[in-house]
Amino acid sequence: MEVTREELLARLNYDVETESAVRARLLRKPEEICRLAQTAYDGELERLELNRRMPLTRLTVVTELLRQKYGLYHAMGVPDGVIWDTFRDVSLRANLYRERTGRVGIAKEDVIWFRHIMSGSIFKIGSLQYQPLPMIYLDEETVGEPYMTFSPEQKRRLPAGMPVINCHVQRGADLSDAAVEHPLDEARRFFRDVFPNESYAAFLCYSWLLYPPMTEMMKPDSRIRRFAGRFSVIGACDDSE
Repeated sequence: MEVTREELLARLNYDVETESAVRARLLRKPEEICRLAQTAYDGELERLELNRRMPLTRLTVVTELLRQKYGLYHAMGVPDGVIWDTFRDVSLRANLYRERTGRVGIAKEDVIWFRHIMSGSIFKIGSLQYQPLPMIYLDEETVGEPYMTFSPEQKRRLPAGMPVINCHVQRGADLSDAAVEHPLDEARRFFRDVFPNESYAAFLCYSWLLYPPMTEMMKPDSRIRRFAGRFSVIGACDDSE
């Protein structure tokens, strides 16, 4: 199942200049865009063919891929509203790219990040993006350096490899209680319905927003502090880099 290009552009919420540029490129070079879309994510992430192209071409190809990936999400049983909220990560990053550079397009890093959408493995529900994955500890055992440390007790409580749901906070996300609490409940129901054979052990969030020395300096009613308070901090990295 696919959507038309016009419906896609209408629902992605690009700014006017970005939408106009993407539409023009799709109309002017449809065969080239479709050809690039076929191999856009082939090979190693660091050497993606799509990242050899100009920013507008990157965005246009990703837009065309969303048209195709709509069917993937639909076949999984993902509600229409969740599909479009998930896809609008592309327009969010495209709009931010134009604000930052004055150009229409997306960065190479955005192309790499969108691999999660292309594989149907990330979902936007309310204010947060949710990504099911096996539990991973970013410590010496996993990444080859003591980036973080975790207690043996913690690893027994939640063994590496257990299914968890990784939470991502987008730029400008509303972290008010109303925007987070109900969607978290929605996310629990969503993953029970869409992935009934999986049993997820926890919500996981690797983010500087949870860093205790920072949140302790905030007012008690700070939205970031209240958001961080929903999680148990099990490890931290003190390296500012």
